[in-house]
Order: sequence, then C-alpha cells, then structure tokens
Amino acid sequence: MKHIFLIFIILFSIQVTSQEYNKKTRYFFGTFHTQNTTINGIAVGAFPQFNDKSRFVKTNGIRLEIPGIGFLAPLGNGSRISRIDSINGKFNREDYKFDEIINGINISTGTIGDVNYNGITIGAIAQFGIMNNGIAIAGLWNAMDKSNGIQISGLANEALYSNGIQISLGNSALIMNGLQVGGTNYGKEMYGIQIGLYNKSEKTKGVQIGIWNVNEKRKFPLINWNFRN
Repeated sequence: MKHIFLIFIILFSIQVTSQEYNKKTRYFFGTFHTQNTTINGIAVGAFPQFNDKSRFVKTNGIRLEIPGIGFLAPLGNGSRISRIDSINGKFNREDYKFDEIINGINISTGTIGDVNYNGITIGAIAQFGIMNNGIAIAGLWNAMDKSNGIQISGLANEALYSNGIQISLGNSALIMNGLQVGGTNYGKEMYGIQIGLYNKSEKTKGVQIGIWNVNEKRKFPLINWNFRN
C-alpha cells in the first residue's frame, strides 16, 4: 500500500510540473506568439518573441514565420557563435533552456532564438538556433550551438558542436565529427574529412583534401592527414 501511495504522489507531481510547463494545447492551427503551449498542426507568426517572460512553445507539424527576422541578419555583426573561440567539454542539453521546440518543418526568412529544430528548417536568408536535429538550409547563413545532421547554406555554416555534414562556401565548427565541404573549412577539433580549397584544423583525426591544407602536424597541398592525437 505504501508503494502504491508513493507511486501516486510521484505521478501527481510529474503531472503538476507538466501542466505548469505546458498549460495549453492547440490542434490544427495556432500562433507561436503565446506561452506554454503545444500546437499540433500549423503554427504561424511574424517574428520571434524577445522578452524576459518565461516562454515555451512546442510545434508538432509545420511552423510558418512570415516574414521572420532573418532578413535583418546581414545588417548584424555576425552570429553569437562566430565570437566564441573555445568551449569546455561536451554539449550538455541540460545547460540550455529552449523557448521553442519545432518537430517537423520550419519555414521563414530566418528564425532566430533559443530554438530546438527537429526535422527540416529553412531560412531564406539566415537562421540561428541552439540545436538542429535534421536538416538546416539557409540562403546565406546557418549558425547552431549543436548540429546533428546537415547544414547547407550559400555563404556560411557555423556550429560549436557538429555531428554530420556542413556544406557551404565557408564552414566552421569548434568540434567537428563528420564531413565539411566548401571553399574554406575550419575545425578547431576535426574528426573526419574536410574537402575544400583551403582546409584548417588545430586538432585533427582524419583527412583534408584541397588546394592547401593545414593541421597541427604539417601544411600540405592536395591531401593532408593526421590519425594520432
């Protein structure tokens, strides 16, 4: 009987916490200009919400941000990630709080914020977020704290942690596990393959293929490598 009572208390506590974290559910259609809401269907809005209020919105389906704030990205001074030159340890999801989680398809000129993208996110100009689990496509610029999957853009891809593929004119990751393809590729720690005109890595376990390749062991044209840390 005591065990049953204890289980009841635990389940009740979880339910209360869940309700506080996500109080409303919308079906078929809703706006992400809200708080503590799950939208199952189509979520629409114009711009991200930048305020000090505690906010959580989950979209399961399609999120349309029209126009989005991505069209202003070229006026900025790069992304926050481009100004970080070192990280300590592995990515810890518990260190991050997401304003939005998108499970499905996200389309805008560019979504910017504390967002977890799961699926496909398309920014016509630029998009910045915390996590990308899937495919992130941008006309100019992709920047994610962590990317698990594929980043494709016309100008630059950036990530603190990348597990997968980066394809762009310029690719940069502080810790890269996978493949970089572009004009210039940079990995502070590179575990995989770089293919480009100019490739550079400071700590390498893999292969570089390009016109000029630089790693901690040597500078070499055409092909370079290092398999020992």
